[in-house]
Amino acid sequence: MTPQPPRTIPLAWRNLTENRLRLLASLAGTAFAVTLMFMEHGFQRSLLESMVGLIRHIDGELMIVSRTMYTLSVPYGFPRRRIDQALAFDEIRRGVPVSIETRRSFWRSTADGLPRPIRVVGYDPAEDALDLPSLRDRREEWSRPGTAMADRRSRTARLGPLSPGTKSELSGKSVRILGTFDLGADYQSDGTLVMSESSLLDIFPDRRGASLGDQDVTVGVLRVRPGVDVERLRAAIQAALPPDVRVLTKQDLIDREQAFWDHVAPIGTVFSIGVVMGFIVGLAICYQVLFADISERLAEFATLKAIGYSGPRLFAIVVAQAVYLALLGYAAGLAVSLGLFSIVHQSTGLPMDLRPADAAGILGLTVLMCVASGCLAARRLSSADPAQLFR
Repeated sequence: MTPQPPRTIPLAWRNLTENRLRLLASLAGTAFAVTLMFMEHGFQRSLLESMVGLIRHIDGELMIVSRTMYTLSVPYGFPRRRIDQALAFDEIRRGVPVSIETRRSFWRSTADGLPRPIRVVGYDPAEDALDLPSLRDRREEWSRPGTAMADRRSRTARLGPLSPGTKSELSGKSVRILGTFDLGADYQSDGTLVMSESSLLDIFPDRRGASLGDQDVTVGVLRVRPGVDVERLRAAIQAALPPDVRVLTKQDLIDREQAFWDHVAPIGTVFSIGVVMGFIVGLAICYQVLFADISERLAEFATLKAIGYSGPRLFAIVVAQAVYLALLGYAAGLAVSLGLFSIVHQSTGLPMDLRPADAAGILGLTVLMCVASGCLAARRLSSADPAQLFR
């Protein structure tokens, strides 16, 4: 008979799973750290995605915005004539002015009667500035004065029901909700109303200006003819227009908005710090778990040294144990996080989606966290002296 190779005993796995209660406690601590990282990163991703939800639905390739505007949540305007000047380029087939109000728009809540801030978007319904089917299908209805369409995913706990037929006041003017569309709330606004440009100007008459060219516009949506080099056209229009506006591609506008909320606004920094804190918490928990396990088994490790196990081999056992802890803790933390993501999405309307790249990133952090803890805890092996077994 052919001799069988000697069987390798999975010491790392045996050490981790021998005591079931201690294993559950270890997994709970690791899963807590994983869940904390997932939730902080999820909130950060939710922030970045929710703040550009409106931009993603703008139907156009190029955008004109005021040079002073640093975020669409504080919508500085520019004269409407800048759109007309851009239309001098043959490659532009259409220019649509879109007005946005956030700082002065208050919806009288039908729940408690208090004025609540709400985002208002106004444009000519015939232009289909937003690619939302619910708005396009009912454009003739909400073109009537004093009417609006409401975001179905607004925070109705604060704004009150925004169902069809609801009538209340928007900044002191009566407005009736005709229907709903799907957009989603963000961290700045509890909800969104879409109305015709003329209705918005009736509520905020100071936006009209002295003439049509002076009308205050927030975004100029430029639609480009097929086959045109968009970036080249963007640069040409920017050079031709006065310096009071910027001409951006749609993706440029999305990137600028997300960069502001991720790097400039405090809330983005807070979420980034939260991920780091989750990593540090997990590092401390895993270190304590592995250090206590090594200390309790110090005599066993000394025995392994006595029978020929080298220092690097013992070190590898501890690191392997740390990897097992990382994988099990990650699985538990991922399951808990998915449940919490669903709860947050249902209760707030915020986008809480887990991307495969994000899940892989947190897995990498978890393994790094536990392996680093294992390397630190493995220093305890230096005190495992085989001579002590015979004293």
